[in-house]
Amino acid sequence: MNLVLLFLGPTLMIFLGLQVMSSVPLTFLLFYGWLFAVPAVEWFVIRRKTRKETFRQMGLVFNRKNVYHGVATGLLFFLTILLAGYFFHSFLFDHDDLQALLADWQFSGDLVIWLILVLLVINPFLEEIYWRGYFFKMLEGKRSVRAILLLTSLFYSLYHFLSIIPLFSWPYNIMMVVPVFIAGMIWGYMRFKSNSLVGSIVSHILADAGIMAVYILFLR
Repeated sequence: MNLVLLFLGPTLMIFLGLQVMSSVPLTFLLFYGWLFAVPAVEWFVIRRKTRKETFRQMGLVFNRKNVYHGVATGLLFFLTILLAGYFFHSFLFDHDDLQALLADWQFSGDLVIWLILVLLVINPFLEEIYWRGYFFKMLEGKRSVRAILLLTSLFYSLYHFLSIIPLFSWPYNIMMVVPVFIAGMIWGYMRFKSNSLVGSIVSHILADAGIMAVYILFLR
């Protein structure tokens, strides 16, 4: 039961923040609070690990080849997202509905720049630490690598449904979760092959930068 709660916790936080309270800032507080608090309590309070031990076990160690792979995959994600936004944004989004929805979610006005910075700076670190760091280490030795990659990518993708479905036009909103799942598999595989999370974080930052670039250039 505890494992199920840990898998579903981020989705519940997104649901409460977006669907129940309709607030992106509050969603960020709940969601990132969960992603930060669960690993921190597990490793520093319950297991009483030192910071060095925790970083090593979670994969927060430098690996040059892993970083190169992170930059390469991240740039590929960035360019793919940017080109898709350029050519297909009129099909993927209803501009007026999107702006109204973002206003309802309080993703508007002077607050936008801070929310974008959160998505670019905080989001990649905490999501990768939670799914490809904390969960990977917790399941290591208990499940096969394939099962770990599938489970973490599946539940990582799950809460994206809650934000993607309202943002995109039908039927693209259902299809858009597939790239999220694929990215999760790639980042998980990179972490497994190198025993380092740094490349996945770099790649994730660039992917999120592509999403924000599409928003700023074509959707505002």
